[in-house]
Amino acid sequence: MTGSVSNGQIKTKRYILTVSSKVDELFFYSMLLQRFAYRVCTANTTGQALEMASVAVPALVVADLFLPGMSGVDLMRLLRQDPRTASLPVIFLIPADDKIAEMRCAAANAAACIQKPVLAETLYRAVQAALEVTPRANIRVPTRLSVTVNNVTLDSIEGECTSVLSEHGMYVRTLKPYDRNDELSVTLTINGRRIAAGAKVLYSHRFGDGPFVEPGMGLRFIRLAPEDHEFIRQFIRNEVTSGIA
Repeated sequence: MTGSVSNGQIKTKRYILTVSSKVDELFFYSMLLQRFAYRVCTANTTGQALEMASVAVPALVVADLFLPGMSGVDLMRLLRQDPRTASLPVIFLIPADDKIAEMRCAAANAAACIQKPVLAETLYRAVQAALEVTPRANIRVPTRLSVTVNNVTLDSIEGECTSVLSEHGMYVRTLKPYDRNDELSVTLTINGRRIAAGAKVLYSHRFGDGPFVEPGMGLRFIRLAPEDHEFIRQFIRNEVTSGIA
């Protein structure tokens, strides 16, 4: 398994600028964003951020509200003065339970305001909402998990398995996918834990549908015990933050 997110190829023509004076936090944010399949540049100060944005305009800025010299709001105000960056969305990271900071973010018309410590899924959803035409609500991680569908264990030797997992569904790689809207019973094993769920087929790809299409089916969980849902969520969070938390 890897900690990267299955979200297509890294966006090569745009990047996210992250700004923080705290080296450990800056590393954490930038690594998470890279695992979300975005290019990232980093800055420690408002001045550095403005210089980078003047050379190449980012698609999004993720910045601490409190920065040395000038605040994140000051950074946003200066970006608004340049026609090239006037509409650039900015996500602020603020201390937990700081109501005044939240009010400053709202007054500045920030794209989002995220409390620390930053959770991977919270940052993911905020970035998706700020950047993507069709934003995803849930992190998806590439994986390889054995799976049983309608009491039939798929042939892992042939490469049939759960290849992508989110907290609300998964992609099952198989040469014999079911039809769209079919309801199935599925069982998968994660770190020794067997999880049984009901699922609905959202879409199917069969062998020969296209040169870059992996045969299989996308499933949405329609029956899943709350404790299993939380277990999957924590598994995904651990995968995404592995080595950087």
